[in-house]
Amino acid sequence: MKILFVIVGLILSNMVQAQFKFPEKIERSHPRLMSPDITKEQILQEIKNSPEVKNAYGKFKSRIAGYVKQYETDPEWMASRLQMYWKSHATDVFIKGEFYSHAEGKAPVPTVRFTGSRDNICNYNMPSTEDVLPYMDDERGLWVQNKTTKKWEWAEQSKTGRVVENINQRIMEYARDAALVYFIEGDTRYAKFATHLFDVYMHGIYYRNVPYDIEHGNIQNLVGYTSFQVIKEGVVDPLASCYDYLYGYLKENAKDEIPIYSTSFKKMAEQIIKNGVPDNNWNLIQANIVLQVAFILEDDSKYEDGRGCQYYLDRIFNKTEARQWGITKLLNQGYDPHNGIWEECAGYSMGVTKDFTSLMITIQDAVNIDILPDMPVLPKAVNVLPQYMFPNKYVVAFGDTHYGKVSPEAIFNMVRNARKFGKADQEKKYTAMALMINNANGDSIDQNRRSRNAFMSLLTGNGTVLDRNIQPANINDYVTPTFYAPNVSWLALRNGFDSKHGLMISQAGSLGNHMHSNGIAMELYGKNYVLGVEGGRGSSYFQPDYLEYYSQFPAHNTVSVNGISQYKAMKSEQPFKMNAVYPQSERKTGYYPGISFSDLYFLEPKTNADQTRLMGVVRTGKTSGYYIDIFRSKCKAGNDKYHDYFYHNIGQKLTLSDTKNELLALSPSKQLSSAEGDIKAYDYISDKESVKTDQDFRATFELNIPGEERVSMNMWMRGDVNREIFKVKTPHSEAMRDAMIPNDIAKMPLLTTIVRNNGEAWKHPFVAVYEPTTESEPATIKNITSFKANGASDAFVGLKIESLSNRTDYIFSSDTFTPCTFQNISFSGTFGIVTKELDKTTLFLGSGNAIKNEGYSIKVKENGSSSATLEYNSNTIHLTTDSTIVLTIPDKYKKGEIVLCYGSSEIKGERQKDQGIESVRFTVPAIPYQEVKVKIKK
Repeated sequence: MKILFVIVGLILSNMVQAQFKFPEKIERSHPRLMSPDITKEQILQEIKNSPEVKNAYGKFKSRIAGYVKQYETDPEWMASRLQMYWKSHATDVFIKGEFYSHAEGKAPVPTVRFTGSRDNICNYNMPSTEDVLPYMDDERGLWVQNKTTKKWEWAEQSKTGRVVENINQRIMEYARDAALVYFIEGDTRYAKFATHLFDVYMHGIYYRNVPYDIEHGNIQNLVGYTSFQVIKEGVVDPLASCYDYLYGYLKENAKDEIPIYSTSFKKMAEQIIKNGVPDNNWNLIQANIVLQVAFILEDDSKYEDGRGCQYYLDRIFNKTEARQWGITKLLNQGYDPHNGIWEECAGYSMGVTKDFTSLMITIQDAVNIDILPDMPVLPKAVNVLPQYMFPNKYVVAFGDTHYGKVSPEAIFNMVRNARKFGKADQEKKYTAMALMINNANGDSIDQNRRSRNAFMSLLTGNGTVLDRNIQPANINDYVTPTFYAPNVSWLALRNGFDSKHGLMISQAGSLGNHMHSNGIAMELYGKNYVLGVEGGRGSSYFQPDYLEYYSQFPAHNTVSVNGISQYKAMKSEQPFKMNAVYPQSERKTGYYPGISFSDLYFLEPKTNADQTRLMGVVRTGKTSGYYIDIFRSKCKAGNDKYHDYFYHNIGQKLTLSDTKNELLALSPSKQLSSAEGDIKAYDYISDKESVKTDQDFRATFELNIPGEERVSMNMWMRGDVNREIFKVKTPHSEAMRDAMIPNDIAKMPLLTTIVRNNGEAWKHPFVAVYEPTTESEPATIKNITSFKANGASDAFVGLKIESLSNRTDYIFSSDTFTPCTFQNISFSGTFGIVTKELDKTTLFLGSGNAIKNEGYSIKVKENGSSSATLEYNSNTIHLTTDSTIVLTIPDKYKKGEIVLCYGSSEIKGERQKDQGIESVRFTVPAIPYQEVKVKIKK
């Protein structure tokens, strides 16, 4: 009976799932892949009247004009450069895993040649069109130029990467561009050139079969007709557009061939739907490719098999198949419904959101339907994009992300949608957001891009001009001090969003797609730059550097256990658990602004090790602050050999010194290698020097960019027994590709400090403090020492951090709630800070049940755990708490009924006397950060 209920429930769930509805007849004529807001006549008028458009169109046309002229005297010259099975007419392609093997069979016409390998990287350059040999179908492979020797040679096809498909796509782009010139000008010379290339290629697809993997591997589920991955079937784009622009000409001059063309398109679409990956960005990429085919096809009724435009629209949006989920299911499965984060790393997540909004625009342009109401999570997905940003507006780079800026396209698409369907509030909201992100100041989506290609902006509708009367949004409306995305195991801690003075930590586990084997990894920001960086993905997903290094622990700012920490990258299922965070994720108001922190737990699966990482951001002034990093790590079984703490920083100079600024006596080291039993990633570490010491030490990382002041990251680490400190270099951050810093600096090896703790690192945790500085804003930390607290657990960490501003922070961290005391401070919890300044004292209970100093105390009701902050001096008290607490303060007040007042509320106090010390207790419910007053009630 229970099974029956489950089945019925699933059926009902599918029945009520929203269905996208499309018209039974497509009214719009060809071309449908062009913006509906522009006509041929308007394009001609713009070319005539706008110098910008005229210039862009002239450059566009000149790219193909010579080839079109050549076609008149040598009509086969360009077609012969297509990569086809010119001689063999092969129908059946065989692949060997991710490499080309051979082809067999015999078609009546030349067929489209399959590509060389899945990976684009190879040792051969893609030849220019002029250098491609005509009718190249040789047993020796391809005639290409060796990148190393610069010599031209015959290369085995399987060793030529994606050269074959790239040549064909380039030639079909010539055909598409010629077709567009024909559509605009009506010049049949361009139509003939385009039609011939299109016809040769489409007949070549018509007689080709799907490649067959002789190794019977998973690639069989990914392969397309022309590429090893259906998401790389990039040739569909120019093919569909070419057909779209030529449609009228083909109806007049090649009517009998149209069934061949439509069948070839549908063959490619069917394969793209059949293969791929259903639960990540692949699905959406596949859907967008198939949509191009759908919109150049006619109504279903025009085809004997009933598979026309509506059929493929319905299939993509509403039907779910083994490797192609419907859009509805993909939206529901991929996005966090609460915060709008897509379940992949930041770079892919932003791309997916852009693609979903582009899909929305494609539908509204092609068939005049607003599908946004059927995608309720999409506005959330657009709204959340700024949460990925560091204060310098570059995005976090966990997983396979590159440092870059948030693309405004998704936001502009929301503006276009609003204008199309008359949604004034939506237009206002996203115009303000676009101005905030892009600093567009009323200009088009990207001024630079439009000025480079004003002609293409006409065709695509990307020239949206924002309403100049709308003010830019405030970044604080979109970015919060903490942000937690559980579906990708990512957490951001921030303090301020000024590029130079903002502070931010990004931490990532491994959950979702395009993630790395990295434990609890972190990035650190300071003084306009991400200084403690992620490494990126390497040269390619299929190259050794990605598989062996960039996706592994040693490439990240994390802790590796016994040199062998490792688990599945890419589609990962190793998230961290959030023990505590302050303030609560996405909270915008009512929190104590001076400190944010997180306490994360991770189970390292390879060594079955417990790991916790407590990180904090402490603001010490308008332009200054520092980071706390306390990393505990131990094997559950007690088989700890060593734990390695990795920190990578951009820059040109790394100095290791003791607390007296004397350089550490480093010696060359042969450790940190697979020869010593570590994973292969350690072999990528170079220039290894080390020293054994139990003393505190400093590491100073310097970044010198010409024309700018020097930026430093100043790291202090607590010493401990059985420690060895390494100064090394690691491969450059591939995530820094064309971002933030000059390319020559970005390509430099990363300056890296590795701290090896021999034995467990739980009772001997890694304890670090980081302070970013510049020449004009030097270090504000004067001295750091550690202390032990009475009664504390063996894993307790105590730090005394003295600043030049007469500020002293006492930091308490423990793995248990064991009560402990240091001097006149009492604490029970996992994290707390007591700050003493000239004019005030602050008790910050990050996670715990009690903190006390000088007669002032916070105790969580009923021995629970919470966050609370008390800030006081001789005149004022500020307070916030996330749950009910007992607040105790010295009783220095007159006789009478004493009350604590905040807002319009008041709490009656209870006077008490303990060992001659008089105090007042108040039971305070959860309240936001504010000034409270203690009064004698009249």
